[in-house]
Amino acid sequence: MKKLLYLLLFTICISQSSCTMFIKGVSKSIVKKYDDHTDMNVSSFQVMDNKGKVHSFSDLYAGKTVYLYTWENTNGGPPHDKNYDDLKARFAQYPDVVFADLYIGADEKAWLEFVKKHPVSNSLLLVKDAASNRFLTALEGSTEVPCIISKDGEILSFKGPKPQDKIVVDYILFQARNGVDGTTSGKKLIKGVNSKEKFKTEELNDWYKKHYKVNEIKDLSFGISSTQ
Repeated sequence: MKKLLYLLLFTICISQSSCTMFIKGVSKSIVKKYDDHTDMNVSSFQVMDNKGKVHSFSDLYAGKTVYLYTWENTNGGPPHDKNYDDLKARFAQYPDVVFADLYIGADEKAWLEFVKKHPVSNSLLLVKDAASNRFLTALEGSTEVPCIISKDGEILSFKGPKPQDKIVVDYILFQARNGVDGTTSGKKLIKGVNSKEKFKTEELNDWYKKHYKVNEIKDLSFGISSTQ
């Protein structure tokens, strides 16, 4: 029942001032977990590309902020939808941000067959070894998990914001370019919204206008979802 209630709440945008404080409180409870594994670094992870060649994560993405989505089901493929495509399109203006899919399943052959049949951009297979064991343990049975990786390989957001969490994921991913973890930037964003659905600071106002390329903010409603 509690899970169902949360799902209903997460679909409610911050658009009713009477509910703003409550929604902000729920949102903060989600983002405070994003920094659970900021001490974990993925630079030494070994990953296989769609041609069967193995690289270290740092070889491929040094100096890049990576929005990384784990997945396992080769029948369904990576968790891509219009929200994901829209997120990629919005960040095309930042050359230091890239998007990648990380297959964490056990069937290497099935994954290779899948990526050959589907032109999936930046699809990698995680090599299971001592370096990646702690990461796999931290997933705790979850398979479709978004993470944000810093330019030096640190996990800034673990089980982080999803593509449908438009303003939240955009701000957290934007701030990650400067090494800010998801909990810090997420709390700053949520705290920066007042009961009239406006930003309290010029810094947030300026970011929004520049990022979304608008002259004024007409719709500041947003929601946030969690990954179990």
